[in-house]
Order: sequence, then structure tokens, then C-alpha cells
Amino acid sequence: MNALFKELKSRLNLLEAVSDASRPNDLLPSRFEDKVGGELAKEFGAYLEKKIDDGTYTPSIASFVPVPKPGFTTRPAALLTLSDRIMYEALVSSIKSSIEKKLISDDYVKWPRAEYVKKRWGEFEKAPLLSGEEYIVNIDVTAFYDSIDHSILEDKIVEITGEQQVGLAIKLFLNKIMDSNRGLPQGVFASDTLATLYLQSVDAAMLRSGFNYWRHGDDIRMSVENLSLARQSIAMSENELRKIGLVLNSSKCTIKKSESYRSHLDEISKVYEKITEKLYEDKVKGLSEDNEALEKTMDDAKLDEQMKWDLFYHGSITLEDVIEKMREHLQPDEIEVARNLFNETIIGLPDGDAPLSKDRFHVQIKMSLLRLSAGKSEEAIEYCSTLIAKFPEKTELVCNYLLALESDYPEKVALQVEDIINSELFLTVWQKAWIYRVMLECVECLKPETKLKILSNCENEYSHWLERTEGFKILSKLGELPFSLIAKSWELAPEAYRPDLICSAVYLSKECSKSKRFLEGIVHHPIERVVARHCTSKLLS
Repeated sequence: MNALFKELKSRLNLLEAVSDASRPNDLLPSRFEDKVGGELAKEFGAYLEKKIDDGTYTPSIASFVPVPKPGFTTRPAALLTLSDRIMYEALVSSIKSSIEKKLISDDYVKWPRAEYVKKRWGEFEKAPLLSGEEYIVNIDVTAFYDSIDHSILEDKIVEITGEQQVGLAIKLFLNKIMDSNRGLPQGVFASDTLATLYLQSVDAAMLRSGFNYWRHGDDIRMSVENLSLARQSIAMSENELRKIGLVLNSSKCTIKKSESYRSHLDEISKVYEKITEKLYEDKVKGLSEDNEALEKTMDDAKLDEQMKWDLFYHGSITLEDVIEKMREHLQPDEIEVARNLFNETIIGLPDGDAPLSKDRFHVQIKMSLLRLSAGKSEEAIEYCSTLIAKFPEKTELVCNYLLALESDYPEKVALQVEDIINSELFLTVWQKAWIYRVMLECVECLKPETKLKILSNCENEYSHWLERTEGFKILSKLGELPFSLIAKSWELAPEAYRPDLICSAVYLSKECSKSKRFLEGIVHHPIERVVARHCTSKLLS
């Protein structure tokens, strides 16, 4: 493998790959090394080139973190060392342009492309309705990224690009980091390029057969004229997937009439509009029943005094005339709508008395929390621990909301994350990491029993390194982490977690001389030196 990397080195733009590799993993909390790309590029790129020349560069097995999906199942996110992320991006980038030229048009394959493009989910969902056909088929692939066969992937790379050496290098690289002959690291941009290439044969076969076909990731939509063709399209796609070692997800395979499909999309897309309209109508109703409030609202809307006389005393204009003049002023703002949307969603919890559909719940909870986050509204704070407990896959969404509110409501935020972390509820490693990330921002509000629990977890050698190192940061920011844990972990933890340990040492160095000496002892390594410099400037300023 080393000889192959050395042979390919002249074709790999490692400096450019540093920027792509520093893009945060879509599935994991952001990391400090994600923010040092600009500082890192030149010195670390040169360092990696030297390791390749010396034949000392060897990929490391990724650290896998189970990320919850709806239904309490998980998918594995792979945490790679920055060296491996750079190499991966550089290898794939060397063939991106060749792949893009051979991909099916973006009229059909919406996302991902070989080159980076934004997701186009809304456009993808609406595409089948434009065909005017009677039935719409919805399918996706079971454990898609996990199931990609590296040898088949190599064949496809060579077939579409003619790059035999690059194809072999990518296969050997993936075999090593995945510790298997199957699977792509999820949440990494380069994997999206390879994943869409892998499904190219399925895309081509379905389009050759004349089906109206669209794909977004591993989600596929087709529109057909009748039920027989719908079943035929499923059978054919299943056969094409099996040729490349993939399996159709039977639980998500559906055939719907176009009217039903359209109605479902409209129901979700119009939720926000309906709540806006209801709030407007409620305001109008309230004003019609309260002259004092109506008069105040007319003043706020800067209507002239004559209009008040005409309405209240002469009766020459109607309330409807006044309301129409104030229509724009009476429109609810986004935060009002978001609050009502959130409360409606909580009433409609899928396990409650008046459950919303799973799709509608997902859309409404995401829409409302994002808007409440932007407006720094505390409306949802008291429900956060419940949402994390009931819907593990929503942990990232909820924690990002709490992070947006932390500076204004630190005690309330701390209470929510402490409630969940101190409960007996099972939490995945990924959930704990996100919860700890919130705690890091409100450490001064944490109770002694919470800090003891975190310390116990940090000292537990059987705990996952992601949750341990996130816990290290909390305690080190408080000055309560024993330095011995950092020193010991430096030798034992997978290399991917060393930036976390550096961050903890920087926090601890404010009062710990051993941490200061530790930071002096890592300056010889480019990435560790840059991460330490970055952390010091950001965390101790």
C-alpha cells in the first residue's frame, strides 16, 4: 500500500484536500481540528507528503460511533484521523471530475454528485408529480453505506474513470480504515462521491428501461401508469441492487396513488401557512371583541384619528375595513408561529393521544426548533430532556437549540441536560457526546452529582472514547480533571481523539503546570501543534 501511495503522490493535491478534510462530519459534533484548515494546510500537507515519501504513512482503523435513527436503530459514523481524512479526500478528488462527467444527469440523480452540491430533497420529492402518471413508487436501500463492497467499488472506479491505480488505492485504504472489505465512512464528503458512483449502474438500468426515475442519496422515486408497472419497477430495481450486493429496504417500499402522494406533501408543506393563518384569525377575533385593544392596535399601526371617529362614532366604515388596513401589521412574526407550531407538535407526539404521522412530526419539530433557536425563544426548553429521551435521533437538533439558548438561560439549559444525563435511561455514545457538548457551555451551572457522574464515566476504561474525551473537556474547563487522565489517555486513545485531549490540556493549563509542560511536549507534530495553538487562542482568550 505504501508503495502505491508513493507512486500516486504527484497526482494528489494534499494542500487542497486539507480544506475538504476539515469540513465537519455531518453525523458527529464539530471538532476542534475542523476549524484549523487554513492554519494547517501548508505545514501539515508537507508533513504528510514526507510520510508518504518515507513509506511511513499507514491509515488507522476508524473509530465508529453509533448514531440513532428513527425507530431506535443506529448507523455507524466513522471518525477518522485528520491524516486519513486528508488522504481520503485527496484520493477521491483526483478522480472527481472524471466521475462527474460520467454520472447520470442531475435531472434524475439529484444528490449527491461527484462534486459538492447542496441537497435537493424538496425538488426530489416533487419530481414524480410532474410526470402526470397515476402511481408513485418509493424505495430505499438497506444499510447502504455499510454494504458497499470495496472490490465492486474498485471495479466501478476503473470502469468509469480508467484509473486502475487510484481504484486499487481507494480499495486498500477503505479495507484498512473500515477494518472490513465493505462499507464507507459515513458523514464524510468523499464517501458521498463514491456512494453515488456505486449506484450508477442502478440509475442507468432503470432509465434505460423507460421508467420515470429520480434518486436522492439512497432514496428512489419512480412514477408509473399502473399498478403492474409499479410492481415491475420494484422487481427490477431489487434485481439491479442485488447485482452490486445491496438489498431493498422492504419496510420503506411503498406504492401510492399520485393524489395520495401529493396530499401527503401538501399536508407537510402547508403546516406553517395554516398556523400563520390561524394566528392572524385569532388576532382579528380578539380585536373584534375588545375595543380598547382595537384602538391600541390602530395606534400601533399608525392609522389616523379620523379612522377611529369613522369606526367608533360615525359608523361610516366597518371593522373589516379597519382590519384590512392593518392586515400587514397583524401578521404574526416567525417566533409567534414557531411557538405555536412547537406546541401543536408536542400535543401531537407520535406516542400520545392525538398522534401526528411520523413524517409530519419530524418536519414540524425540526421547523419549529430551528426558528426558536434563531429567535432565542425559551418556549421549548422545558421539553428538551423529554424529546431526547423519546426521540434519540433528535438529540443533535435539540442540543443545537439548547446551545443557542445557553447564554441567555444557562440554568434552565443545564437543568435539562442534567435531567437526562443523571437519569437511568439508556443513552447512546453519540447522545452523550452531544449532551456533554451542551454542558461544556454551561459548566458553572452543573451540580456536584453531575460532575461526579462525568468523572466516573471519564475514568471508566470501558466507556467509548468519544464520550470520555467530551467529558474530559467539561471537567478540565472547571479545573477538576486529574491531569493523569490526559497523560494516560494520550498513550491509549485512538489517534483520532488526540485533538480532544489537547483541548482538555489547554483548558487545564490555566492552573496546572503539568498541562503546560504537556503542551510543550507536542509541538514537534504539525497537527498537534496547530490544534494546540488554535485551542489556546480560542479557549484562553
